[in-house]
Amino acid sequence: MKNVLIIILLIVFGAGLYVNFGMSQNIDQSDIVSETSQEETEGNSGSETSGEDVNSSDEDGGGDLAFSQEPLQERYTEAVENNEPLIIDVLLPSYYTDGFIETLAGQFGSDNIEFNRIDVDTNTVDLTELTVSENSDAVIMDALQIRDYNDEVLPERDTDNLTSAYMNIYNSGKVVYILGNPNAHEHENLADVLAEDQAYLTENDYFYIDNQDAAPDGEFYDYDAGTLTEETESIIAENIYGYMTE
Repeated sequence: MKNVLIIILLIVFGAGLYVNFGMSQNIDQSDIVSETSQEETEGNSGSETSGEDVNSSDEDGGGDLAFSQEPLQERYTEAVENNEPLIIDVLLPSYYTDGFIETLAGQFGSDNIEFNRIDVDTNTVDLTELTVSENSDAVIMDALQIRDYNDEVLPERDTDNLTSAYMNIYNSGKVVYILGNPNAHEHENLADVLAEDQAYLTENDYFYIDNQDAAPDGEFYDYDAGTLTEETESIIAENIYGYMTE
């Protein structure tokens, strides 16, 4: 009889262990399944968010340019809304290379801006008027300091002729900038003129883009070609972009 009781107790005890162990295993597996489902849901959610961010970035196209000068910003906004380019004439003497306009356009990186080169063949002493496109919105006109130096008329430099040409273009309804030159010949007299022009034109509220501090690692000027070096032109293009945009 005692042996029978012992056997019954062992059977009951074993059944209890089996039930507890089985329930514990089911709970653990349920937790694992629950955690895995939660991780997959979070992963999918993260993937959808990244996709939305990428699409948003693509739609923005890198963001619109913001010009520092309000008149030009208004024209740019209007041009973009009308799906038309903002047209900027760039008046340059021959010491700029043929690739300068491409370098300048690369700085702005916008399909909504069209840069047109117009050659200028005069120094400030002989300067009377400058020709620009009728349909341009803005004009960047070179200050011709290097041209005056090259023509050996730097002592007679006529800033009044330069500013008169500026005002004639301005009065035709365009936004106008004067593009200062670097000290490409590294000469004291040229450096003095650059400093004087920067002070005078800035104080009198002309849009003057200063380049007197441009300092390429290599040469300023290619004397064989009679042009600025590509490195110098890259610095000038950067300064134009830095002045015109926010």
